[in-house]
Amino acid sequence: MRNFKKFMTVYHTQNKTFLHDLYTDRQVYYSSLSSFEQPVEDEKLYCYRSVSFQFTGTGFRTPEQMILYVWIPEETCREARDIPPLRTACEDWLLRLLGAPVNALSESFQNDHKDTREQPSFSLQEPGAVVLTRNGCLYREERHAFRLRMPCAFPLINGHSVNGKAGYRGVKAVLDLICDRLETADRAELAAHVLLYSRQRQIRAYLRENGLLAFLANGSILPRQGTTQLPLSGAVPFRAPASLEVTIRMSDGYSVTGMGLKQGITVITGGGYSGKSTLLDCLEQGIYDHVAGDGREYVISDETACKVYAEDGRYLAPTDLSPFFSYLPGNHSPHCFGTPHASGSVSQAANIVEAVYGGSRLLLIDEDTSATNFMIRDETMRRLVKKEPIVPFTDRVSELADMGISTILVIGGSGEYLKYAHRVLLLEDYLVADVTQQAVGFGVRKSDSGILRKGGNELQQSNDRVLRTGDWDGLDTADGRIQRAALLAQPAPETESHSWTTIRHLPCTGGGNTLIPGQCIQIENARYLKIGGFTADITRLTALTENGQPGSLTWLLEKLLFSEDDADTDLQTRCEALVKSLFSASMDTVLSSRTHRYELQLEQIRSLDLLMAAFRLRPDPQ
Repeated sequence: MRNFKKFMTVYHTQNKTFLHDLYTDRQVYYSSLSSFEQPVEDEKLYCYRSVSFQFTGTGFRTPEQMILYVWIPEETCREARDIPPLRTACEDWLLRLLGAPVNALSESFQNDHKDTREQPSFSLQEPGAVVLTRNGCLYREERHAFRLRMPCAFPLINGHSVNGKAGYRGVKAVLDLICDRLETADRAELAAHVLLYSRQRQIRAYLRENGLLAFLANGSILPRQGTTQLPLSGAVPFRAPASLEVTIRMSDGYSVTGMGLKQGITVITGGGYSGKSTLLDCLEQGIYDHVAGDGREYVISDETACKVYAEDGRYLAPTDLSPFFSYLPGNHSPHCFGTPHASGSVSQAANIVEAVYGGSRLLLIDEDTSATNFMIRDETMRRLVKKEPIVPFTDRVSELADMGISTILVIGGSGEYLKYAHRVLLLEDYLVADVTQQAVGFGVRKSDSGILRKGGNELQQSNDRVLRTGDWDGLDTADGRIQRAALLAQPAPETESHSWTTIRHLPCTGGGNTLIPGQCIQIENARYLKIGGFTADITRLTALTENGQPGSLTWLLEKLLFSEDDADTDLQTRCEALVKSLFSASMDTVLSSRTHRYELQLEQIRSLDLLMAAFRLRPDPQ
């Protein structure tokens, strides 16, 4: 710290360009040497109390805008330092411990009577309701330390000269705050935070090993306060039906009981305001691990779950819609159809095709946000309308299940899907009941086991499909004898199975200009990404709930648009590779080297989210 103070004292009132000397890993170029022979300055690393720190620049013209890296020894989080999967929980805990206090301290530096450039400012990420990898705090194996990343602005005098004294005081105050918070932190709180994350990871492993789509623990609080992620006070705790109860035992001896949903087709039904959509929303958010006090700590879903909507007006690049359309108006081929303004049915079909291509194993669909003519077509309409290009989702849902792609549907106004469901859940005042056997009693679907009995003889349905024909007298189920169970719907015509698209490429290119900064624009309840000459409407990518995720999307979409080296590579492969590289060490230099990037705070996203955003890229009109 003595060296840093000396530096700031020497350059006090000097031109701001002298701040370049604070930056690390700067090469000193000699015209007589080739680039790989150029010498590199020694790294400028300063120490203070229990931490070390260093700076890096963000642009030649703005030397006062820097990034302050603070290195925290791994011993601070010894609870998980030897278990790499648990380091994410430690990173998250450090941001929760330090983020809000650092930002509050920065606010206290500001003076309404002075230019903002005359005061130091610092910024540190503040996590939301879920535990994610964030570039605000990352563990670096080569340093054996956790690294805080804080965009900062050094104070200037008259906008040109270094205010070295104020700069030194600001950095020292931030470091003192960090060290004080670390020294007084509740170690039991850290241990509990890491333990909860460990249990959540174990539940995810249990789901994969036992063919389950989701798990909802008894006692979970599902309703939220308005549009926030805060639990609703006084809400009815979740309780699993006895027939679907699963108990999961953890490695530490703890056990949790709740509802386990198997793979296949699940229908959630009930009256208005009974909690159907709330349950579906929580299943969507179950792709994340939630913090203690959220109410959804043990609500865990398959990581590839994707909620699918009808999006009137959505831009659609040429896409193979043949799974859901036999033909399209204007003699357009359904194998390669694109439009700047898709209808509800076309957009929902495209969303499902894209989710399947992106590797989703679980589709979440709510009839309230779906196109009715896409979801169902009952027998009466089949007889009345002979020429219908749309292949309804009812005709594909079992095929998808056979492919290993499960579906959970919220249905309140039609029983058409009951005869396809492997299980049916009924909600009344947020209480869940398993009514699968009652649905069998209505004669519209088999039991969850796939076995119906007539006169004591088991009738196993091949491929777990619906029993569609015949009137059954004396049909027995686990709930007892059913009198005169007649099927309420005639058999739908068999739909030819379809070969789903497996190879796709980015439908547009950016032309090589990467200097235009991308941004996320919020307009009321809509969200748009603006990248160069492209716009992507991500309003319906509702799995993206954290503030930094649109920034990650923007950055990675720029990489997709303006990188021509692997343009011929399958798009899904490119997205997976980019998402894996989001927090690599090489990204730090790239982010810091561009002026408009110095405040970019990134958060983990799925390759599926990146893929779905890429398909929404709309070229701006010329």
